[in-house]
Amino acid sequence: MRRALAVAVFALAFAPAAAAVLPIYKGSSVGEGLPFKAYASITPTVHLFGDSITAKLAVVADTHLVNPQRLRVKASFTPYEAVKPPSILRLQIGRFAQVTWTWTLRCITSPCVPRTPPDDHYHVFHFHPAHVEYLRVNRSPAYGIDAYWPPVQVDSQITPGVVAFLQKTNKLNWSLDLTPVAAPTYRVSPSLVFWLALALAGVLGAGALALATRWFLLVFPRRGAALAVEPGTPLERALAVLRYAHEHGDETLQRKAFERVAGELGVEQADELTRVARELAWSARTPEDDEVEEFAERARGETEVDA
Repeated sequence: MRRALAVAVFALAFAPAAAAVLPIYKGSSVGEGLPFKAYASITPTVHLFGDSITAKLAVVADTHLVNPQRLRVKASFTPYEAVKPPSILRLQIGRFAQVTWTWTLRCITSPCVPRTPPDDHYHVFHFHPAHVEYLRVNRSPAYGIDAYWPPVQVDSQITPGVVAFLQKTNKLNWSLDLTPVAAPTYRVSPSLVFWLALALAGVLGAGALALATRWFLLVFPRRGAALAVEPGTPLERALAVLRYAHEHGDETLQRKAFERVAGELGVEQADELTRVARELAWSARTPEDDEVEEFAERARGETEVDA
């Protein structure tokens, strides 16, 4: 009795925080009086270097004895690495609940490179068991169980013929077959877009040139060329300026031309026309087209009489 008690005390003193033995419950739906069971699998267990493998850990629990939300898994796959965080699938039918963790693993580092001649240390890997813990309400481990992974074998992607060739020649002709890329598809033909863009650029450029030309003519009018008239009397030249201002809608120049015509007519030659010219030059309103044309005809008649 003393010896048995000493052994029990020793076992409790050195037991890990998460007990390795599950408690036994009568009437457990998963069988053997256990609150839950764990099943570990890997597919495929034999693969070529660089390929991905899938590791699954399924825990079946009796929900009358276990809360599936309080299950925690610790798993290590060294030297393999998880491509992404594990996916978790939860199912429940009656008292049964199943939680499945799924990892996608890959190893492309030196420890996974197959050697020649083969060596089990480099080709077959035995992962550490996955540990499933059931947590108390305060998140401390209550008890747990281990699930053992099957061994994984890594084979070389180099064929035996290539291996024999390397051993004889110590030379390797590297080659790589590229997967053909499908021809791209477009909503609108690139050629059509190019020519439309080119045409639009041409239209916009022509519009910009026209606006720039119009602006230049407005800011720097060619008065010398536009007002060029045949040699004549000062009155004829003043009438030519009036005609130009009227045709181009230049109100300021038109008023100056009226004043110039009035000065050339003089009081003695045509007192009435002089008065009309000054009135049109200093009028608050813009003279109508008919008034300007009528005045120009009358003034032109005075020049012919003088001639």
